[in-house]
Amino acid sequence: SQYGILLFLPDGPDIATIVHSANEYPPGANITLSCVADSNPAAQFTWLHNGQPVSNSATFSIIASLSDAGTYTCTASNSFTGLTHTATKNIIIYAPLSKPTIVTSNITAVETKDFSLTCQATGQIHAYQWFINGVAPAGSRIQLSPDRRTLTLSRLTRRDNKGPYECEIRNPFYSNRSDTFTLDVAYGPDIATIDHISDQFTTGINVTLSCVADSNPPAQFTWLQNGKSVNNSASFSIITSLNHIGNYTCIATNSFTGLTRTANKTLMIYAPLSKPTIVTSNNTAVETKDFSMTCNATGQIHAYQWFINGVAPDGRRIQLSPDRRTLTLSSLTRFDNKGPFVCEIENPLFRNRSDPFPLNVTYGPDIATIVRSAGVYPTGVNITLSCVADSNPPAQFTWLQNGQSVSNSAIFSVISSLNHAGTYTCIASNSFTGMTRTATKNIIIYGEYLDWATNFVLGFLFPWYERNRHKIFCLVP
Repeated sequence: SQYGILLFLPDGPDIATIVHSANEYPPGANITLSCVADSNPAAQFTWLHNGQPVSNSATFSIIASLSDAGTYTCTASNSFTGLTHTATKNIIIYAPLSKPTIVTSNITAVETKDFSLTCQATGQIHAYQWFINGVAPAGSRIQLSPDRRTLTLSRLTRRDNKGPYECEIRNPFYSNRSDTFTLDVAYGPDIATIDHISDQFTTGINVTLSCVADSNPPAQFTWLQNGKSVNNSASFSIITSLNHIGNYTCIATNSFTGLTRTANKTLMIYAPLSKPTIVTSNNTAVETKDFSMTCNATGQIHAYQWFINGVAPDGRRIQLSPDRRTLTLSSLTRFDNKGPFVCEIENPLFRNRSDPFPLNVTYGPDIATIVRSAGVYPTGVNITLSCVADSNPPAQFTWLQNGQSVSNSAIFSVISSLNHAGTYTCIASNSFTGMTRTATKNIIIYGEYLDWATNFVLGFLFPWYERNRHKIFCLVP
């Protein structure tokens, strides 16, 4: 027949497909979404955004904003076949990234300890990256967390790279970097040292004590004198006096590391020494006895020294005490060196000497001797008796006549009479040595004989007829 029959066979839709397009966009970008599905008749399309219809055409466009992110679903349907197919696509919209900040694990980076830096940021971050002096970190003691967000420096040293350190965040469209962070490693204090100064000073001078110790931040210093706090700075000065003698301790501390170091110095302050005096063991130096001289002094005395005639003492009869303060002469003799003796005291900065002391050895008296004189005298003549005895000091003399004291001098004189006949004893004594020596002499006095005396002597046997004088001598024992 001239008329044909057109057979209409509805079909589809087949698989719905969203035409190739990107999944990620920045805000403001033009996004066009197209959906295709083979269908007879042509499929009807519906677009859903996160489940909400947004378009009823196969293709639609939007200007991207953050609210446009989400899941887009294309639904292709055929009302004749009653078939429906869908396709989905996730769209991500990236906003610009805000600047990250570096947050540290501890307030202070301390030598020998671990220290971590964390890149703190919000937003759509796909990756973290670190830079040290603009270069990616490397080294056996540098560790990154799996997400590279945290950088850890293990066992810090003061020589570690101070940076600057930066962290960077990125996503497909944006990146941003933190402000720089400079690593400041706290360390020390190392060994504390007191600047070299002398240990010994005279009174009245300015002395400065200074303590140093390598530390970051700089160490805090405390000075102790004999355990008591005297200053809180690295250096301090004093005008020396004897009150400043003692042990000085410098304490260096670092509150960040918790470490403390100390250094010690002992100061000796010396005042001028007053003149010493020589004190003797006895008031008098006596022959045959020991005699000691002691150097009497006060002050900061380190040593004693003796001089005899300006020369150090020597001899087997000269003994010094262990501290050399006392000099002893044993078994004195009158011939010993009379000196002068001088004692000297000294310390590292001063010395002084005593006044000279002359040794005066007392001795005797030795044998007393009556100086040669006659033993027989007539009456009426001058008799002089003299006694000598070697002695120091000079002996004291006493004369006895027949046991009765008649004089207290070495020499005495009389005009002879019969009363002066008898035994004369010279006593020489020395009150310092306690010694006494004697000498004796018999004196005979002859008187004139008178005849009347004979009558008297004979008991008046013969009367006086004449007063005739006759010279006779009467022996008086």
